[in-house]
Amino acid sequence: MPAPSDKSAHTSLQDQAIAWLVCLRDDRLSDAELEAFADWLSRDPLHAQAFTEAEALFSDMVLAGSLSSASESLQPASRHAVAEQNRAAGQIIDPALSIRRITCQPSSSKPRLVTPPTGSGRTLFKSQADKPVSRRPLARPRRPWFAVGLAVAAMWLLAISLIMPQQARLFSDYFSDYRTQTGEIREIQLSDGSRLLLNTNSAVSVAFTAAARRIVLHHGQVQFTVAKDSRRPFDVVADDLTVRALGTVFEVYKTATGPTEVSVQEHAVAVSMARQDSDVTVAQGQGLVYQPGLPLPLPHPRAVGAEQSAWRQHRLVINDRPLADLISELERYRLGRIFLADAALKNLRVTGVFSLDAPDEALSSVRKALALQETRIGPWWVLLHR
Repeated sequence: MPAPSDKSAHTSLQDQAIAWLVCLRDDRLSDAELEAFADWLSRDPLHAQAFTEAEALFSDMVLAGSLSSASESLQPASRHAVAEQNRAAGQIIDPALSIRRITCQPSSSKPRLVTPPTGSGRTLFKSQADKPVSRRPLARPRRPWFAVGLAVAAMWLLAISLIMPQQARLFSDYFSDYRTQTGEIREIQLSDGSRLLLNTNSAVSVAFTAAARRIVLHHGQVQFTVAKDSRRPFDVVADDLTVRALGTVFEVYKTATGPTEVSVQEHAVAVSMARQDSDVTVAQGQGLVYQPGLPLPLPHPRAVGAEQSAWRQHRLVINDRPLADLISELERYRLGRIFLADAALKNLRVTGVFSLDAPDEALSSVRKALALQETRIGPWWVLLHR
């Protein structure tokens, strides 16, 4: 679901808050939309106040719906009993009329006052149709503490998003079977003898049955070494992409920016989509980059050289690539962010072999080689500049 923004058609804070409330109640809410909401909420205290009012309005609408359903199921005898209780209390109000007031269905007739009998101590109305509608407004809960709490939570989410690597997914990590932390590379052996090598910040779920072997890649990069079992196919699922093993060794990398990369080191795999009947065979020495929402592309030659396989030995090999590429790779293996003060710095060419076990040392050596300065903000954020 697309996230609301200040540049959208919503022109007022109330419209934006309501749009965010609808977005947050969508089951398809993504991490990117959650981060965008945190950014919007922390931008101005008025945003938190508008969101609190939108939530209160939503609660009133839910209450109205519940009361309306209760009114329809109320038996005539029960309505009469309620009316008698109201008369004893000095009021003549029909429960159904009171509920119509809550659900914003105005009454067509106006009450007309009739002179009460002496000593009656109450006001009477001329006819049943002229009974008054309750004018007491619904008490909207005042929760200033909730607005403050939302603002604090938004700031916390924003800070977390600037500390955790971009490919980290806390929610999918919680529900996965196997996962790796930032900078961790871990090998897993499954019950059928297959082996999984998980790169940094990766998470998978495993579902084996008597008829199939299914791995869900939530995020990150995994190398699969598949044990032979002709009765049970071995499938790796990444969103709507399915990779079926036709041989032994292959990799699937679900990137943080959207594309999913498939590369084959031994034998072949069959790649298919949920919305496409035909599949594509990727053979040994080939690769495929799938963009969500687009048709499956044809495989292309992809030799497994030092740059592609170095991560398995905890190394990073960069050969005449932009500094921005190096920064992007190093950020996968460290907490925090690395910022470049000048856009021109992104295009500086870099060549080298770096240890992934010490990403800050790798960053320091590159900085010195390029004659750059650094400014550190706490233990997580680094700004490179001239």
